[in-house]
Amino acid sequence: MKKLFYMTLCILVCACSGSKSATGSQPNKKLLKGTWEVTNIKFIGDKGLYKAFLFDLADSSCFKGGEWVFIPNNGSGKFSTNVNSSICEAYTQSIHWSFLESADGYTQFQFKYVGDGIKAKNVTSGYRATIQEISDNMMILKVPSEYEGNAFDVIMTFNKTSDSIEL
Repeated sequence: MKKLFYMTLCILVCACSGSKSATGSQPNKKLLKGTWEVTNIKFIGDKGLYKAFLFDLADSSCFKGGEWVFIPNNGSGKFSTNVNSSICEAYTQSIHWSFLESADGYTQFQFKYVGDGIKAKNVTSGYRATIQEISDNMMILKVPSEYEGNAFDVIMTFNKTSDSIEL
């Protein structure tokens, strides 16, 4: 009887967990529904100078404070950069996004640029980042990058600001 109680308790704790780890089953797309802000960007790699030009668009610093909107039922969304210095231009880009279970067991967030008559099915290139952590209110992505031939990772932390999904 005691074993049954502990087994049931363990199953309930695992089933009610609010966050997902980077490995295991794919997170539910509904977790991302809403508007999110990039609240932190940091670099992981050997000691040295890092400069990251993210998603072939802008310097990594331009993404801090930027807004991302995710609509889970059709995988559409958008993001905008933050004009926080003289090197950043205001930019908004429509995207089509999804999750991908990679061969190594990690869940990846992937997206491609769409809009202005460009349909997602006609776009053959895009971007992927490993989901390190995801919950109802927070997501951490690891974006592989390179500067002057040296590989490193950019860690982007997102916090949910609203359930609003206006494009």
